[in-house]
Amino acid sequence: MKYSPAKTLILFFIGLIAVGMVLLSLPATSNSVMEHSFFNNLFTCVSAVCVTGLSIVNIGEYYSKFGQIIILLLVQISGIGYMFVSTVLTLLLGKIALKDRRIMQEMFEVSSFNGLKKLLLKAVLFVLGIEFIGAVSLTVVFLRDFSFLKSLYLGIFYSVMAFCNAGFSVFSNSMTSFSQNPIVLYIISILILLGGLGFFVIVDIYDYYKEKRLHLSIHTKVVLFMSLIITVCAFIVFLFSKAAGGHGIFYLINNSFFEAISSRTAGFCSVPVNLFNEFTESVMILLMSIGAAPGSTAGGVKVTTLALVFIFVKSVLVGDEDYVLFKRSIPFDLIKKALVIFIIFFALIFLFSAVVILHEDNLRPIAVVFEVVSALATVGMSLGITEELSLASKIYIIIAMLVGRIGILTLFILMLEPGCKKKNVKYPEGRILVG
Repeated sequence: MKYSPAKTLILFFIGLIAVGMVLLSLPATSNSVMEHSFFNNLFTCVSAVCVTGLSIVNIGEYYSKFGQIIILLLVQISGIGYMFVSTVLTLLLGKIALKDRRIMQEMFEVSSFNGLKKLLLKAVLFVLGIEFIGAVSLTVVFLRDFSFLKSLYLGIFYSVMAFCNAGFSVFSNSMTSFSQNPIVLYIISILILLGGLGFFVIVDIYDYYKEKRLHLSIHTKVVLFMSLIITVCAFIVFLFSKAAGGHGIFYLINNSFFEAISSRTAGFCSVPVNLFNEFTESVMILLMSIGAAPGSTAGGVKVTTLALVFIFVKSVLVGDEDYVLFKRSIPFDLIKKALVIFIIFFALIFLFSAVVILHEDNLRPIAVVFEVVSALATVGMSLGITEELSLASKIYIIIAMLVGRIGILTLFILMLEPGCKKKNVKYPEGRILVG
């Protein structure tokens, strides 16, 4: 039986969820004082596989250490992604399957398969190396407050969660206990940033300095530029939002920077969510919608998609028929792809928000939209309503997480594959009024 790349990718995530459900249902994963339910395990498992971090239970109390390790492994495997897991296995066999190469091309925009093994192996080593350094650094910092074994566990747990941009926390208040510990905040922020840049951006930057190449790739330039602009703007908004105020200027700067980084992709929170006003919540919805870079551990429409949409709008407004970015002409097929992703993503936000609001008339609409965007963009930040949602709404949130993780284009490729035939008929041009 032959599977398309889209089907193979979906089957990987479904298989990972199934394995996760079996493991989380084992007696050893349960905290003896709490009764486990199938749905709670399902929601947690989907959230872990989708590297989201939304949870309807406190995983630090609900699951045993073994259960938390299962969640950690699900996040790690899914965060690295199907292609990396597949590649590690196929490297041992000495050959990468053609369907795996096609998925790599779709997911990570790799246009050539030459040296694919070397590229992927280097990316895997970078990921594990960054997480190792992060784990060691956090372990040293945590030693101030915890025993060595607990510090080591917390260091590994938060290093993986931060790099994979998954907002799971074993503490009930996320990262608010460390709001006055700038070292923890900045280590986690750096891990989130590196995870959000994308595996191949990190490799490209490394190769640029090691091999002393003249230029970074256009993809890397766009990712770095857009990430910088969005982070600076978000930092300024949080700086003046008063959400992180009240403890001095350094506390304000540290936590504003952390929230500017985390609210876009990871979902950790260093200040209580009840301090956010509706303006700040609206900005965070926008940040979550944007997300990070393609090929990263984060979701959203992606910064490159936003850049291409901006270029398209600018070209239309000035009447330019070329789409130029960093002195490079961008093919129109990429512009169309970006527009499709952008339009469908925000249409899905409207659709999911509408159906959830219908079931949750007791909740603020903006809180519901916040929750939906957090799920669809696989961020994991919440205004504290996840547990209050009805069963139907939780199911919609699960579907949103799956759609966000698998990818809009992947799903549409799957749906359109059976009847995807190129039309040879050309129709006469028609004109309509717009605007």
